[in-house]
Amino acid sequence: MEYCGSLGEMSKVDTHIHTKYSGNSKKISVIPDCISRPERILKFADKKGIDFLAITDHDTIRGGIETEKLAPSRIIVGEEISTSQGELIGLFLNETIPPNLSASESLDMIRDQGGLAIAPHPYSVICPCLKDLIYKLKVDGIEVFNAFHRDGILNRKAFEENKKAKKAPIAASDAHTERMVGNAYTLFDGNTPEDFYKAIKKKKTIPQGHVTSMEQTMLWSWSTGYFIMKRSMRNILNGEQIKKNTGLLIGSGISVFPLVPIITAFVLNRYHDKKVRKSYPWESFIFSYKGSKKKIL
Repeated sequence: MEYCGSLGEMSKVDTHIHTKYSGNSKKISVIPDCISRPERILKFADKKGIDFLAITDHDTIRGGIETEKLAPSRIIVGEEISTSQGELIGLFLNETIPPNLSASESLDMIRDQGGLAIAPHPYSVICPCLKDLIYKLKVDGIEVFNAFHRDGILNRKAFEENKKAKKAPIAASDAHTERMVGNAYTLFDGNTPEDFYKAIKKKKTIPQGHVTSMEQTMLWSWSTGYFIMKRSMRNILNGEQIKKNTGLLIGSGISVFPLVPIITAFVLNRYHDKKVRKSYPWESFIFSYKGSKKKIL
């Protein structure tokens, strides 16, 4: 595919970023999915040289709206929608799309708003994903590189499958802390969100970046534990749900001991890699053999 200009002249957009408005984890309801404030996200985006940001909180566009107030010309309002068949990202939205609809229904609602539909981490083993539905659904782009997936296999599989699906290739950070913003991003010709919209439609996008470091994963674990600890202490002092918050205070207090986030990160990373090998044994063998582990495409 031909691109005009050099890579250095193209704009950078991170299309998959969470904020404190993403709510709590769907697996452990007392743990926040993300605690990052919009102003902090913008600060770190500036440090990374990211021109545009798509805020894609789980099942709400509130994070995008609040961040857009701080930087109207740089923000794309989006949502990571929990469909009944896997997660789907909607970009350029002005209304929240409700969860638990079919992927097709959610996609139609994105279209009704004039938005774009992106398939995030399509072959993930830890996130609900569309898998081979990317061939049937008329999505505009496919996330061929998700920085939060460190295994080196799932991104390569998404990249190879998109050679057949032929959608706009997207790279994104899937940032759950402000420090993760810009770990991966998409290049396009132009200098406005509207130019990015056109680039997606024309399939003229270039995925770039690197996987999220273990250090950032550990810091995410520590900062989340510290946040829960402070919140629980405040609730206890206010006399709110003493028993529940005492348990949370003890658990989160343990989680912030220096060695605990390190051990947790390594255990989860190992668990993830094993799950990938079990779910995709052939791809694990082929792509590891090719030396593609944890490298950008």
